[in-house]
Amino acid sequence: MKLISISILSKLLILQYLSVQCLSTQNFDFFYFIQQWPGAYCDSNQSCCFPKTGKPTTNFTIYGLRPNTNDNSSPSNCNTKSVLDKSKISDLIKNLENNWPSLSCPSSDGIKLWSHEWMKYGTCSESELTQHGYFQTALKLKQKINLLQILKNAGNKT
Repeated sequence: MKLISISILSKLLILQYLSVQCLSTQNFDFFYFIQQWPGAYCDSNQSCCFPKTGKPTTNFTIYGLRPNTNDNSSPSNCNTKSVLDKSKISDLIKNLENNWPSLSCPSSDGIKLWSHEWMKYGTCSESELTQHGYFQTALKLKQKINLLQILKNAGNKT
């Protein structure tokens, strides 16, 4: 594989933090959509366990969908009474397992991770997104922004 110049890699990192603009007035202005390379995550952590569903694919996975404001503050834990209802995302579970797996130990099915992400970040977007909408939006962004393909395409241009 060809080496990618620092300039191209920098642009990809900027793309990684793609902002999804929100059109209403609320306690956030946009989202950071964050992806991770599972191998790098596991290499940088002392404990990393693959999900019960198996080793993630050889592609980037979702790390988070986080609301942010134009002054660079990130609201969190906006509604501690809004817990994740697994039945509301049941049709997304298989897709979440593949694209937003938990790499924490012990191995899990991802519900604990998604519950944490909903409680910490998703609740801050409830004025715009339901629980289902929050996770569905992350999955749609993952499908739309194929970082591995972007890197491959950038490597072919050098």
